[in-house]
Amino acid sequence: MLKEKNKQQFIINDILSEEKVKKIDLLEKFKRSVIANCSKAHDFLLDVGASSGKFLFNNKKMFHNHAGIEITPECIRFSRDVLRLNIMTDVAAITSPISVATFWHSLEHMPADDIKKILCHVRSLSFDNTRIVISVPNNFSLQYRLFGEGYAFYDLQNHIHQFSADSLNRLMENSGFDKVQIFRSSVYNIFGYLQGFMNKCNSTHNYFYYRKKRMQVFDKSKKRLLFLDIYNYALAVLFLMPAILLSLYDSLFPGNGGVITACYRKKKN
Repeated sequence: MLKEKNKQQFIINDILSEEKVKKIDLLEKFKRSVIANCSKAHDFLLDVGASSGKFLFNNKKMFHNHAGIEITPECIRFSRDVLRLNIMTDVAAITSPISVATFWHSLEHMPADDIKKILCHVRSLSFDNTRIVISVPNNFSLQYRLFGEGYAFYDLQNHIHQFSADSLNRLMENSGFDKVQIFRSSVYNIFGYLQGFMNKCNSTHNYFYYRKKRMQVFDKSKKRLLFLDIYNYALAVLFLMPAILLSLYDSLFPGNGGVITACYRKKKN
């Protein structure tokens, strides 16, 4: 565990733009492939920690109904008003049997009591074909050991917990779920190594990520941003091949990747 908090924090992790939401990048393709691979029923999709609504918006057609859980006001307004998604602020509002529930990098942001409450409610709405997909940073990964606080998925400001494959499995088992499958992601791995190497050469943690995904300006002048952008693109070219090679190495060892993406099902009585 990184730290204790009494409540979840508001986070805007995506640009709230309909154009950006509709753009299907490699990460969205990975998420879609995971859902397509593990889904056994297609009645109701629940996304816990829906953020901008991008995942729900691009995958809701695979299911008859959908809902998202989100607490950040800007994300709720955008998802409801622009994307026309069904967004709730409390999991207790969900009453339909769940076909697939997803936690895309949301579990590490939640206080322990909230995690227990949400997983308990999800289990109460689960049946034999329900699948729970969870994706979290892996603190047992080679990336974490190499980069330490420079690890791309290390977010001291916003992450309450850290997970390994074993600790995630224990949490899910204690919540009444069994592991079905682990998914490897070259997208997460290559990005993680690339950003980790770049963090060694930058004073701002995850500069490249924040500029590309969130368009942050860090209170810097346009000239300074241009210089840093060019510098970081040069670093990306320099470190791309080592990142690819290390990602291939990780693929030989389950549970060694920078991110754990796993599928679970309700335990049979």
